[in-house]
Amino acid sequence: MEIAVIGCGYVGLVSGVCLAALGHKVTAVDVDIKRVESLRQGIVPIYEPGLSEMIKHEVAHGRLSFAIGAAKASATADVIFLAVGTPPAKGGGYDLSYLFDAAKEVAKAATGPKTLVIKSTVNPGTGSKLAAHTSHKIEIVNNPEFLREGTAIQDFMQPDRIVFGASSPEGIATLREIYQPLIDKGYAIVHMSRESAEMTKFAANAMLAMRISFMNELSQLAQVIGADIESVRIGIGTDARIGPGFLKAGVGYGGSCFPKDVQALVHQMKSIGIDPLLLSGIEAVNTRQKNAFAKRILDVLKDTPNPVVSLWGLAFKSDTDDIREAPAFDIIKALLEATSGKITIKAFDPQAIENSKKVLGNKITFSDSVANATTGADAIAVVTDWAEFITQDWIKIAKLMRGNHVFDGRNCLASGKVSAAGLFYHAIGRPPLKPGDIRPGSVGVVSAG
Repeated sequence: MEIAVIGCGYVGLVSGVCLAALGHKVTAVDVDIKRVESLRQGIVPIYEPGLSEMIKHEVAHGRLSFAIGAAKASATADVIFLAVGTPPAKGGGYDLSYLFDAAKEVAKAATGPKTLVIKSTVNPGTGSKLAAHTSHKIEIVNNPEFLREGTAIQDFMQPDRIVFGASSPEGIATLREIYQPLIDKGYAIVHMSRESAEMTKFAANAMLAMRISFMNELSQLAQVIGADIESVRIGIGTDARIGPGFLKAGVGYGGSCFPKDVQALVHQMKSIGIDPLLLSGIEAVNTRQKNAFAKRILDVLKDTPNPVVSLWGLAFKSDTDDIREAPAFDIIKALLEATSGKITIKAFDPQAIENSKKVLGNKITFSDSVANATTGADAIAVVTDWAEFITQDWIKIAKLMRGNHVFDGRNCLASGKVSAAGLFYHAIGRPPLKPGDIRPGSVGVVSAG
């Protein structure tokens, strides 16, 4: 099948290359001329494990190409995927202008019946609005993405489920043809209406964000009473009715989906007169968690002259260079504002340095290694759980530091190794450890340190 994917951002690139890997002929389209030219030269603008190699393979086999503008690709393709950005609108909800503009361009270029697949995250009801603004020859269906940055290719090619949202048998049939190679492998296909598919995307992200915020709120209580949130996590996560996923306490969630989708869902519910009591608290807890982490660092360093903090991690999660809504930036802001800029922050991230420089400029010092970021630091703040951070030699790290405090914002470090190196260990919702301490309890054997 000949497919056009409009939008060469994160979702569009991953979807396009994976559709090509399923055997389709795919043209990935973008309005950014520089981005298209870079992709044609094999330069991928985002970091996603395996993506660059996969793009080169599909291009070499003639199944993937890149184009500027949607008109020509839309005219020749059987199916057009819309994977354009839907950023937050000023008044709340989503700005769908890019989506509607792309749909209009597709409709204008179409010379015959086409299927338009909405891949972008949109408010429930958007598909029906698009249908009212396009030709009857354009069949509009919804196929929400559930891609996790860092494992996106695996998520596409080995999905938990594939959701089809369509208002006609023809729409469902087209989607089935596209995904037939995955259907043949036994992956679950769920058919539903467009509105239900649109809402499924929102509901999934809101549920996952809620689980994170739930554990983060409990971690505040655990911190005060001396409980270990990691033990609690295992204690409830082994209950089959709850499960272990997304129960990890930390400095809060970030990225392009959870913050935006929760806020948009809250906005939509309020706009139709429904008070989102539960959903409104998710983002509030997330904000408090980041500020509380920064305050703990400040409290420990309050009597330290000209304090230096080594910040490990700028991306919102490991295995990506994405800094959208990354907790690190709120933590940096809180540290700088509380000290009137008198604190020195030295940051390192394996992939997100260049993106971070565009946002932070010279507000902090960017380092090219863990060692350089740590040299002379009074405290370390681990904000992203990169494997490189977890496997550090803490005896060597301790020798580089001026102070002796480590703040584990992801509960990912082996606490015993940190304390054995003569360092104070501070985690999220866990009792702190003094140098030489060993964490009590057997549950810690199957949790993070």
